[in-house]
Amino acid sequence: MFDFLRKGATSIYAKIFLAVIVIVFVFWGIGSFTTSEKDVLAKVMGEKITLREFQEFYHYKLLQFRQTLGDLSEEELNRLNLKEQVLQELIKRKLLSQLAEDYGVKITQVELNMALKAIPFFQEKGQFDEQKYRAFLRELGLSQASFEKLLYTELLEEKIKTLITSPILVSKEEVQDFANFYFQKLEIEEYILPIEVCEREVKVNEVDLENYFHSHRNDYVEEEKVKLAILKLPFEGEVELTEEDLKNYYTQNLHRFREPFRVKIRKLFIPGVGEDALKRAQEERAKIKTLKDLEALGSKNGEWFEEGALPLEIKNFVRGAKPGDIIGPLRASQGYLILGIEEVQPERVLKFEEVKVKLVEELKKEKVREKVRAKANEIYAQIVRENGLQAWAQKRGIKLEYTSYLTLEEVSKYFSSREEAKKVFKAGKGDYFSPFESDKAIFLTEILEKKPKRNLNFEEAREAVKRDFLREKGKEVCETKIKNLVERSKSQKDISIIAQELAFRVNKKEIIRMDLPDELVDTLLKPGFSEKPLWSKGEIKLIHLTKITPQEKPLTSEEQALITQLLLKHKGEVLLKNLIESYQKKAKIKVYPLFKQL
Repeated sequence: MFDFLRKGATSIYAKIFLAVIVIVFVFWGIGSFTTSEKDVLAKVMGEKITLREFQEFYHYKLLQFRQTLGDLSEEELNRLNLKEQVLQELIKRKLLSQLAEDYGVKITQVELNMALKAIPFFQEKGQFDEQKYRAFLRELGLSQASFEKLLYTELLEEKIKTLITSPILVSKEEVQDFANFYFQKLEIEEYILPIEVCEREVKVNEVDLENYFHSHRNDYVEEEKVKLAILKLPFEGEVELTEEDLKNYYTQNLHRFREPFRVKIRKLFIPGVGEDALKRAQEERAKIKTLKDLEALGSKNGEWFEEGALPLEIKNFVRGAKPGDIIGPLRASQGYLILGIEEVQPERVLKFEEVKVKLVEELKKEKVREKVRAKANEIYAQIVRENGLQAWAQKRGIKLEYTSYLTLEEVSKYFSSREEAKKVFKAGKGDYFSPFESDKAIFLTEILEKKPKRNLNFEEAREAVKRDFLREKGKEVCETKIKNLVERSKSQKDISIIAQELAFRVNKKEIIRMDLPDELVDTLLKPGFSEKPLWSKGEIKLIHLTKITPQEKPLTSEEQALITQLLLKHKGEVLLKNLIESYQKKAKIKVYPLFKQL
């Protein structure tokens, strides 16, 4: 009945990765700030929220809105209260950390590593590919620490939700009621209006454009730019390694080659609570003598688990288990588990021979880096003596790379470093810099020319002004058409005639309630128009609910187990929200004047 559930709803790892794909772009917009008191925006129970943290989240949220709604003017951003939303989100994160500490919730390095390795984007043929992961980080100029900090926060929130919902029991009736509501079949009509249609109705004259330009003058600027001379020394070359080199490197990095206790488990879940469910689980256990019996009951494929990822009650049973052992039934959330042990891998340190190929690869890279680094330092000493990179290169007939005029953003991407780019923009024409090291090369740089930031005049900005003016006025026309559609539909039965007249595109479809946008799930309770339109990039959409078909079919055991997990997740989100709100009421929160100056 609910086939889409079996295809799986989204995993936490997919959710985290999508969040990261968005947030990594934020780092191109972050300034370099110290954490002195003058850069503190707020304190939550004594813990600081810095200007840098605020910048990160502000750009993240801004990008999210722009991906959904398109470019936003200052007026539209003010209406969204974006600054206040960002501050509230940062406060929530500080409270979440405190809540985790109070509940004794932590994310171990093992759990973090497992979550990272479970992200499909970083896998090759089902296995985690470290090179793919490193390439992803390099491509986006993102540090491993930044990525894993985001991953840590998401895992922490999920673990707290699991903890606070573990003692909750839900009845079959409650699960059925949840399914009846969230899996109602809805017949809807989407009335869609592209903004470009509305823009065509906007009349434009030079006076309007000039007035718009003067009231938004600070939006039309040419950013500060620099032209650079660059000597790039890639990490390339050959080095010789001895057996002694490899063994020393192995000994120095022994901690990296420890493998934790791992066990491959087949699982059989019997849903239900109370004595009847326990009796049913015991009856199933009596039928199981071997792993093949588990397979016959539907548990076909085992999964590997590291010790740190196993719940304590399961860890205690499997720690001394042998391949072929059957364990259970064990009490689990909303049911019972029967486990079959396929393989056991004790904790151990990988032998030198097992990691020798990896050691050769790593140590070669390290030795090449050392060699190129030494060459870069030698060249830099000569550059200092000859007072400049260009003078040094001309004397030796060495060809440098010369860039066009680049913005801070473009230099950041070139070097994969916002911090290095900021150093360049703080310096003056003719200044040169000590070697800068990226993942792929070392750079020696000199500034050839600089262009200061300047405001564009009207003629230079005219096309951009016209585009922004049409977008803003076009949105106003679209909103007027939406109101017109709703008002006229009250007295005219055939809405399609009105929609056609107003240039709406109509899309009819059937969906289940859970697939509605979050803001509409609990509002479209009877046939009619949604209370407000939904803006997305390039268009406005109004939902018209025409028919609700109840979901009243009894659930199978499998469906009940799946929907129980969805209900518990929903309850976890509500409980966590309430917990954070209660912490916020008791917490000492101070917002500093710097926030109001932003």
